[in-house]
Amino acid sequence: MRNRPLRNLLLLSSGLAAFGTAKAAEPTPAVDGAAPAVEQVIVTAERRATDLQKTAIAISAFGQQVLADRKIDNIRDLSGQIPNLSISRVTISHTTQTYALRGVGEADPIQEPVLAVYVDDVYIPRQIGSMVEFNDLERVEVLRGPQGTLYGRNSSAGALRVITRDPGQTLRAKAEVGLGNYGAVDVRALIEGPLVSDKLSGSFSYIHHKRDGVTFNPTLNHDVNRIDLDAFRAKLRWTPTDRLDALLTVNALRDRSDTRSYIPVKQPGGAFRKDRSYSEVEPVQDLDQASVSLRVQYDLTEQLKLKSISAYGGFNLNPVAYDNDGEAALIQKNLIHYNDQYATQELQLNGDFGALTFTSGLFYLHERFFVQRDGYSRRNAQATDPTVTPGNYNFARAHNITNTDAYAVFGEATWKATDRLSLTGGLRWTNEKKEFVFDNKGLNLAGQVVSQSIRGKADKTWSAITPKVSAQFQWTPDVLQYVSYSKGFKSGGFDNRATRLDLATLPFAPEDVTTYETGLKTQLLDQRLRANLAAFYNDYQDLQVSFYDPAYVGSRRGNAGKAHTYGVELETDARPTERLGAQFSVGWLYAIYDDYKGAGGAGVNADGNRLLNSPRWSVSGGVTYDPDLDIPGSLRLGLNAQWQSGIVTSATPAAGGQNDIPSQGFLNGVATWTTPDPRWAVSLSVRNILNSQKAVSSTYTPSTGIYLLNFADPRTYLVTLKYVL
Repeated sequence: MRNRPLRNLLLLSSGLAAFGTAKAAEPTPAVDGAAPAVEQVIVTAERRATDLQKTAIAISAFGQQVLADRKIDNIRDLSGQIPNLSISRVTISHTTQTYALRGVGEADPIQEPVLAVYVDDVYIPRQIGSMVEFNDLERVEVLRGPQGTLYGRNSSAGALRVITRDPGQTLRAKAEVGLGNYGAVDVRALIEGPLVSDKLSGSFSYIHHKRDGVTFNPTLNHDVNRIDLDAFRAKLRWTPTDRLDALLTVNALRDRSDTRSYIPVKQPGGAFRKDRSYSEVEPVQDLDQASVSLRVQYDLTEQLKLKSISAYGGFNLNPVAYDNDGEAALIQKNLIHYNDQYATQELQLNGDFGALTFTSGLFYLHERFFVQRDGYSRRNAQATDPTVTPGNYNFARAHNITNTDAYAVFGEATWKATDRLSLTGGLRWTNEKKEFVFDNKGLNLAGQVVSQSIRGKADKTWSAITPKVSAQFQWTPDVLQYVSYSKGFKSGGFDNRATRLDLATLPFAPEDVTTYETGLKTQLLDQRLRANLAAFYNDYQDLQVSFYDPAYVGSRRGNAGKAHTYGVELETDARPTERLGAQFSVGWLYAIYDDYKGAGGAGVNADGNRLLNSPRWSVSGGVTYDPDLDIPGSLRLGLNAQWQSGIVTSATPAAGGQNDIPSQGFLNGVATWTTPDPRWAVSLSVRNILNSQKAVSSTYTPSTGIYLLNFADPRTYLVTLKYVL
């Protein structure tokens, strides 16, 4: 039965398939009376510049103009705009982001992601700190499916690439100052230019993003869910010859935004308000993050290029306080110190010999992830004795370090067998070692150590070989079809939340996925319309999951036996007239656990249940219009909308629907007036125009009495003055 959907999808794909559309720049204007056309999009997903429509993988790209037209200022603003990619609108902090792609994601933000995030080709190893604010972007690319034969780090679900602009030899400056409701202040600035003519150039960019809270906390007597961050990026580019290009990049981030304050369903007086949290914990977060990278490209010959990417970075998050119930009573809270340090080295040799092109590489990652978590958890919601004592509560300190050493050799080659037919083969070998060192303590209510809990060390090494095979056929100059088979791998690890010796030393298994995909990329109506379609089937083994175990009275890390997902994705980009542009996308997804024993404790299985954060339908669309008005300068109007069907937030949904999230939509708009002097512009952007007030996530844990909801930000607006030199 499980193979029937795959067979149907593969048969259907002869007329359907791939994906990946987005404007990268202004639409091509009509010339000499010719019809307008959608802009050609150039991507570097395959480690070389290629036309999106000739790139035989499922990819979506957002260029500078689309990002401006939709006022997409960070990764979270992409939420809902890419089919079958779920980017949570609400997470535990502003700079922490969780993702789910084609039904599979990582809801626990401290775990390694299944969607690999790269900023200027540098891998970000944790979801903490992965929510990147944008400034002076070249484009954003989202690649679906396993990407191990092209990229340094394993990415079993896909990859998200943020590509910023490299400094050039032309003086350029820009500044944006925005003011909005809830005390919003948004400043983005850049200066770029030559330092030594034709040899050395540099750039410096700065972001300041601040906003008051959108939720009031009567217990603390102030607003919460505030934003307050500053980000810096400096680049120095050296091009002494035509063959050598060296780029040094330094990033720094200071985030003092609140941790998330949740909305409890149980509120004083019996009334319920969506903008009230009653947590007794001050939502403090002090995050300092920095990285430095060196990219060196050297053309050995016209056909062979060598590329090295070296990086070192990390973050220190101390203190960070989470209240996991939203109520004034002590039910569950965590006071934490996270520290992450990583170093990566990637070496690529890329070749283009006409009929044969290839990408090959070596990759190394070392990461040290330190956790000290003081946790206070109520044992039983039904306890008759309400006093906060060790008999009624767990007071425990998890103190551990996870060291990761990962090595990989990867490569992919494409042979153009005929003018129309190309064949691709790729292979990856991965070897990863995890060492887990733990020294946990017992605490009292004041946070003082009163006992030794568990202490020890465990390690494990995993290896895998993952292949990729694909074929593409150019039916006409404007129609490309491809089929592919690939495997992905995410290494195992140890549960850093474990407070029992047997669980601390028990590794969870690697996660494996086999992906079948087919796609069709088309340009129609004299290139006025781009329509791309993809159909896929994913077979997962040992899917990694975090689940609440009532017997353990806490969250555990483990594996679901099997899961599978399949679906279809469509994206279109149209240019009906010179003044009107339109984009539309839709994703349909079927995602279930096949074998997930003990998902809710002993005997409570999730076999046949839906995967988390996997809407059956996701739809988005946008229009931009340049009205012909008799005014100084020019005006551009834009609207974009997203809608998705309902999701579940637990593998074992509650009978009362507490873990069901309803279908919902969001509408955003941007109006930009460019003055007669094109260096100056003013824009008004509004998010959540319809002020959607439906819950976007929920947590329901009957054993501890936790039942809380999260809501997206209410309607917000920002008026921005822009200057570009």
